[in-house]
Amino acid sequence: MRPLLILSVIAVCSAASIYAQPAAPRVPTEPLPPILLPWEADVHTKEVDNLPYPAHRVVGNVYYVGTAGYASFLITSDQGHILINPNFDDSVPLVQKNVEQLGFRFQDIKIILISHAHGDHCAGTARAKEFTGAQVMVMDRDVEVMENGGPKGTRVAFPPVKVGRILHDMDEVSLGGNRLVAHLTPGHTKGNTTYTMQAQEGGKSYNVVILGSAGVNDAHQLFDNKAYPDMLPDFVRTFELLKSLPCDIFLASHGKFYGLAGKYAKLGKAGPNPFIDPAGYRAHVTLMEQALYYKMDWVKRGN
Repeated sequence: MRPLLILSVIAVCSAASIYAQPAAPRVPTEPLPPILLPWEADVHTKEVDNLPYPAHRVVGNVYYVGTAGYASFLITSDQGHILINPNFDDSVPLVQKNVEQLGFRFQDIKIILISHAHGDHCAGTARAKEFTGAQVMVMDRDVEVMENGGPKGTRVAFPPVKVGRILHDMDEVSLGGNRLVAHLTPGHTKGNTTYTMQAQEGGKSYNVVILGSAGVNDAHQLFDNKAYPDMLPDFVRTFELLKSLPCDIFLASHGKFYGLAGKYAKLGKAGPNPFIDPAGYRAHVTLMEQALYYKMDWVKRGN
């Protein structure tokens, strides 16, 4: 197998400066080996992915409250809770049931965050806001989509919602002693966001990374994309940032990205917390970066 293409990226001094100038990836001169993502071999439909899934504690005060395929996370405190990803509109009752089965009140959610403005993660935001009165916070580059509700008359349209706070790269979201950092990790959407925080368990502190998505849905959109001309350089910068993040607990917008089913099956059994998986995080970022390079090469070769 040929070594993967190494991209030249301008050196930077801080995470903020990563987004100051566009990166310029080199096009491979020889074909790259195909990359098959593990979940691409499975058939995923909303009917399957939106089925109920057991709520559970991940680490410290971080809980999984999502469905079988669409990940939602609850970060709790005595002063109220933070919900990441209400998912589809009809996912919201499932998320609410999971929150309440854990012993928390859905109405105590004070902040709603999204990983990115795709309907499977954000379409239920308006409904969740109505139920809870929570403040909706969204990365600046996804605000327009959230407030317009997506392209009208299409299957990806969803109820618009007023954003209460516009987030920017490296902004902090704080509530009840919890401090999340919102990292702009664009490409999958313009405002795709990865959240990091510290969680405590057993007298130890863990770096939690909640990844938005680093996947390319349509490889042809990497080039000549009038709606998003910077998609490819954004992806390149995103991978540079993701590789720099310290990670002990790897979570993401889809459970399949971080091996939810296998890790959940190990909960309550002997051994360490199965969600402590720094190697899994590094492997996922590497795999997704390889997939980007392969898809870029595949399109450039006329596919």
